[in-house]
Amino acid sequence: MQIYNIFYKNTAILILCTFFQDHKEFLKKSKNSLLSRSPKELSLLQFHEVEPHLQSNPYITSGYRASLSTKMCIESAFWLTNETINIWSHVFGWMLFFGLTIYDLFLLNIHASPFDKLVVGLLLGCFQISMASSTMYHTFSCKSEKHFNCFLSFDLFGIALSLLGIYLSGIYYAFWCHPVHRMFYLSTVFFIFVSVMALQIPKLKASDNLKMISFVCWAAYGVIPTCHWVAIMGGWENPIVAKLLSRILNMYLISGLAFLIYVTRTPERFFKGKLDYIGSSHQWWHFLVVIALYYWHNTGILYIEYRMNHGCANDLRL
Repeated sequence: MQIYNIFYKNTAILILCTFFQDHKEFLKKSKNSLLSRSPKELSLLQFHEVEPHLQSNPYITSGYRASLSTKMCIESAFWLTNETINIWSHVFGWMLFFGLTIYDLFLLNIHASPFDKLVVGLLLGCFQISMASSTMYHTFSCKSEKHFNCFLSFDLFGIALSLLGIYLSGIYYAFWCHPVHRMFYLSTVFFIFVSVMALQIPKLKASDNLKMISFVCWAAYGVIPTCHWVAIMGGWENPIVAKLLSRILNMYLISGLAFLIYVTRTPERFFKGKLDYIGSSHQWWHFLVVIALYYWHNTGILYIEYRMNHGCANDLRL
């Protein structure tokens, strides 16, 4: 009996040793397997796996980044995620407007006054800030909910600033020879800018719908000074109205199309999970925004050239 007890005891010890040895090898292999995976593979998640503040579009089902450190957020810009094109589209947008700033201020052969160049520089500066703030938001939004909200505020500020730049430049040149009207409209758009930005203050607890409506109303406000400008210039009989009004309408058409794509989440709503990385609505929104801002810049240059050549002689005052 004692022999059997010794046998069973030794057998049990052998089994336990074998188990722990195998378990140790398993853990070692598992660790090596995890270490062999890239940060991207460890950090990309499905829609249902991410934090609620990142679940804004249920039609984008994969390619989400986990909560990352600042360094990893920057590195993730070089991964293929559902934010990659959103990041780089406005990086290239920033490069475009930076290049235009250098060209317009130092290379373009227009005999504009220093103040006119300042207006152009401010316009392009607003566009660059808009591109940079958007890039920062899409790069660091996954770090935490706090950072998400912080950089979202920067992004909205950039959008508002680009709208302000469009209004300031457009009103300045449209009412070049009408300083009273110019001052009135510049004052109103600046007041609206401050009001829209005030809605972003967390303590006011403004709803997302209210914030969106405020931006839409601000953009729509541009119809009023446009109609006033057409009337002051004498309508379609004035060649500059015939030339520039169509460009203003095209600007609204491009911007309206971009906004419609953004709010309806088209086309991914019809191809759920198929456009997670390329072709989603937010990417089209980014592309059309850059096109619209570039188009407005070119419209402004045309108006500057007209004013440099004609002054106020052809204005029909009411």
